[in-house]
Amino acid sequence: MKRKGKTAWLITWEGSDAEYNGRCKVVAIVPPQYGETSFKLLLPVLFSTEQCSSLCEKLYDGTNIHKAENHLFRVAYRDVNQEFHYGTYKDYLCARKVKNLQCVENKTDWAECTLFWTELPKFIPNPKMDYDAPMPADLSVLIKQVAGERDTHYSYSIRPIIEEITKRRNPTAGKGAKP
Repeated sequence: MKRKGKTAWLITWEGSDAEYNGRCKVVAIVPPQYGETSFKLLLPVLFSTEQCSSLCEKLYDGTNIHKAENHLFRVAYRDVNQEFHYGTYKDYLCARKVKNLQCVENKTDWAECTLFWTELPKFIPNPKMDYDAPMPADLSVLIKQVAGERDTHYSYSIRPIIEEITKRRNPTAGKGAKP
């Protein structure tokens, strides 16, 4: 049975260092009406707020956010099912539209949820296409599919954060201190 969920833009941490950064992989979920202009503004802000940066770095990044030559913003897939990246190859934000987006709470631990979604297929310009030739009758030959549609999921628990906050609020808890 196929799940029926929402269509939205999913923004996640990706790259070789992304799984070791200690943050939730899912950064944001935004309405499907957003486009490239929105992500040119949104991704740098999210990247800056999620990075462990000095105040000087935050000042520089925050005041230079509208520069057209921002080398950290890339369009990974342009023509069909667009995908936008912001960051370095080791740690970057990836914004792409997904479908069948649903969230399910763990029945035994309310602090853990699993997000389910379907990744849309990815296409690139057909490298074998002669672009100097007349336009073909079948326009589908202009692109080549490089990844198919696939179902995926991600689980995350806020339990460690709750426990850390509890420890900070009551540092003597569990140490045998008497009130």
